Amino acid sequence: MGIKGTPQMVMKKTMKESDRNQGLNRFMIPDGDRIIKTVLIDSERETVVGGEVGLEVTVLDRLGRNYEMRFKKWKSGAVVLNGMAWKEFICNNGWTVGLFPIELWAFRYGADRRLGFVPNLIS
Repeated sequence: MGIKGTPQMVMKKTMKESDRNQGLNRFMIPDGDRIIKTVLIDSERETVVGGEVGLEVTVLDRLGRNYEMRFKKWKSGAVVLNGMAWKEFICNNGWTVGLFPIELWAFRYGADRRLGFVPNLIS
């Protein structure tokens, strides 16, 4: 994958019931506007904030498995990682029960410095 630079922790939160709801297929990101301003480049900001579908990102789990998702700011103002792959991520990683703290790390990879995220369970 070739990570470029140092991964950056962008937030901590306690996993909520709605984050695990497999019918919603999304992970809510508190203080998402700060992440949009500090982590994204201009063209990505336009896609996340103004685009209909959001920015395609790769999410990695602790075993290095890839999940393709969208990073999006909804009209309501909420910032999310969403897509059917979120359901697969939480099932594959045993995140379907319990409320627990997690960190979200951002990184860049590849020749085009594409954005990726790693949600990490804090033990």
